[in-house]
Amino acid sequence: MERNQFLLYNEILYRLNSCRTVRALSLTLLNQLKLLIPYTYASVIPIQVDPAAGEVFHGEPVSVPEAFTRVEKAWGERTDQWYTLWLSHAPESMVIRDRDILKDGRFSSPAYDSYFGSYAIHDCMQMNLVHGGHSMARLALYRTKGEEFFSDGEAFLLRALSGHLCLAYYNCLFGWQTGEEAGGPAELARTRDLTHREGEVLELVYQDLDNPAIMAGLGISRSTLHKHLQSIYRKCGVSSRWELKKLLK
Repeated sequence: MERNQFLLYNEILYRLNSCRTVRALSLTLLNQLKLLIPYTYASVIPIQVDPAAGEVFHGEPVSVPEAFTRVEKAWGERTDQWYTLWLSHAPESMVIRDRDILKDGRFSSPAYDSYFGSYAIHDCMQMNLVHGGHSMARLALYRTKGEEFFSDGEAFLLRALSGHLCLAYYNCLFGWQTGEEAGGPAELARTRDLTHREGEVLELVYQDLDNPAIMAGLGISRSTLHKHLQSIYRKCGVSSRWELKKLLK
């Protein structure tokens, strides 16, 4: 691992372990991971398993860019996509690239093209998040035509993150689900009567994301983010981001 990759890897671990909600973790992961493993589109898709029937259901994706959520959600609702369902059912976390197991790929198939054709995707690398026997989510990274395929080295980097990511996701899902640790963003949002969107902005400020990352993660403009921040400052009785973060320590 090169020095720059090592530093990025450690920064991702630090930020993952600071997250207290699944959405914050998903946005943090996608925005940070792009620096280590570049991609054009990416999603974290929650998995729910019916233990009685053994059926898998996919929840609301968190995608970058946010507009990609619509097509990812529509594809996830299909019941004939054996490849995606197989990975969601897998009992252990693994990293796979489409071309490793699909000789002709899935991007030229009529079914896939009807959903993703306009995005010009030609490669995908996925990892399922499993911890303690719980299938929790899938991470999917996409590259488009003209970009290189995901390399063996990039697959290795994603595998190296898998244990840390699975544990962090599990903690957010089961251990810190309420996000109500003393002085945390959820408690502050509740006591200061923040709106749902203001609470999301506050959570990402708490994760040390800068304004461009927050704008990309929430799919909002600079002016909209500025309005949310000003409202948060007013309700919390502060006048700067630095003062706001002091309330969250």
